[in-house]
Amino acid sequence: MVEKTLACLAGGSDVGYPCAAVAVGRGYDVYLREFLGRRQIEPTELPLTENTLFDLASLSKLVSTTMVALQFLEDGKLCLRDTIGMYLPSSGNFRGVQIRHLMTHTAGISPHLPLYTLCPKEDGTAADPIETILNSEPVCKIGEEVYYSCMGYITLQRILENIAGEGLDTLAKRLVFDPLGMKHTGYKPAQDNDFAATEFSPHWHEWTTGHVHDENAHYLGGVSGNAGVFSTLDDMIAFAGMCAERGKTKNGELFLTRRVFDLAVHNFTPTLDESRGLGFQLMGTQWSPMGDLMSQGSYGHTGFTGTSLYVDSETGLWGILLTNSVHYGRNNRDASYPIRRKFYNLMTTEYERHLAAGDIR
Repeated sequence: MVEKTLACLAGGSDVGYPCAAVAVGRGYDVYLREFLGRRQIEPTELPLTENTLFDLASLSKLVSTTMVALQFLEDGKLCLRDTIGMYLPSSGNFRGVQIRHLMTHTAGISPHLPLYTLCPKEDGTAADPIETILNSEPVCKIGEEVYYSCMGYITLQRILENIAGEGLDTLAKRLVFDPLGMKHTGYKPAQDNDFAATEFSPHWHEWTTGHVHDENAHYLGGVSGNAGVFSTLDDMIAFAGMCAERGKTKNGELFLTRRVFDLAVHNFTPTLDESRGLGFQLMGTQWSPMGDLMSQGSYGHTGFTGTSLYVDSETGLWGILLTNSVHYGRNNRDASYPIRRKFYNLMTTEYERHLAAGDIR
């Protein structure tokens, strides 16, 4: 059904990424499920399998931290206008920052701080990473600009853990992965799995395979609000179906109520440089990683390692592209990003043509 889409991705193999696990569907119907290329090129070549685990990178923000926060919102454990000082001993330079600011990346917290170099001390002890983040200098006034911030999501992680009294990894498994049947998804996976290898690390002097690519997430023990989740294509298909059905699981149960899900994909930043929902990146009038043709308000997220998931807001059509483009180096964006945009464009147009022809419902 999606021949051009598949051909585009096949053409990107060995150029934009060593491998790609790709799926396209609508709701819980799957139109394309394909595995292309090799999961590892260096130091030895290894084949891609349907069980290969991909480092989701920042897509972790959506499938884990955001979903836990939305569950807490639904259960009355937090409100979007709660300040971080209500949950943390000190808010440092970010007095007035609210949960909604963290989730829409409008808190003014720096996009990146190298916690792995800032927190360790010469005497062998370590500073609290949250104190390091909240004592840093703001990059803008609260609510005035979108600065996509991994540091903000690491702060949100600590808030969620303080509320629940348990770690984000166990929260995500109990509240997200298990209810959605994502049996192979989680933090700190067992090392006997098949992994899509990421890049050679100058920090660890080895190829990054089986542990998180993000340096801060690795420093934090592999469980971090900004990164750290590994998943398979089939597990991400289950997640995409829930997103397309706006909170409903495959068996019709409510993972999230429609009211909460619709709020999550509402555009909280319509006048700013990026369109942001609660954890979701949205299709607005600005440039978008999801290409040119998806409907206004379409929603999803990307990951630095080469992963992405987007849902069309009007049709419920979704696309998942899991790659390990950073295996060719983290500066491989000029090769991988155009392929990603073309993928989402092509799946959109091919779906509409088949819908018009009556091939699909």
